[in-house]
Amino acid sequence: MENFDFLNSFLFPYINWIIFLVLATMVLRKPFVNALAAKRSAYADLMQKASQAKDEAERRNAELKDRLARLDREVEEIRSQARQQAEQEARALVLAGEQLAEHLQKEAHRIAEAEVAAAKLELQKEVLAQVKSQTAEQILKSLDTAAHHRVVQQGLAQMKSSGGRV
Repeated sequence: MENFDFLNSFLFPYINWIIFLVLATMVLRKPFVNALAAKRSAYADLMQKASQAKDEAERRNAELKDRLARLDREVEEIRSQARQQAEQEARALVLAGEQLAEHLQKEAHRIAEAEVAAAKLELQKEVLAQVKSQTAEQILKSLDTAAHHRVVQQGLAQMKSSGGRV
């Protein structure tokens, strides 16, 4: 080993390397630890924000579910009220229809009675007119002119005695 300088060739590079590592560790340790602490802090902040976002989303989800349930109940109440109102209106329409039908029946009955009464009166008038004409014809046939003249004279006398009232 002829030209082998143990210190310069072998030991100094390792000593330099160790000194470099110690100095580099001393100089770079604080920024490295700070960078790791900053990363850890940033990660913790992100975790906290994620946890808050998750909590907010769960709260919002529960709120929306509650609101949806309330809306479902309101829709059901509105349907129930509409159904009840429709039933009431239907009953009112049926009742009004029944009352109208009853009124129309009474009115038709009254009109029919009035028509029957008018027809009876007309028939009575016709019967009386026919009876008068037939009676006059029978009297004229049965009476001669002298008897007829006597009946007319008696009628006139009766009218004079009653003062022109028959």
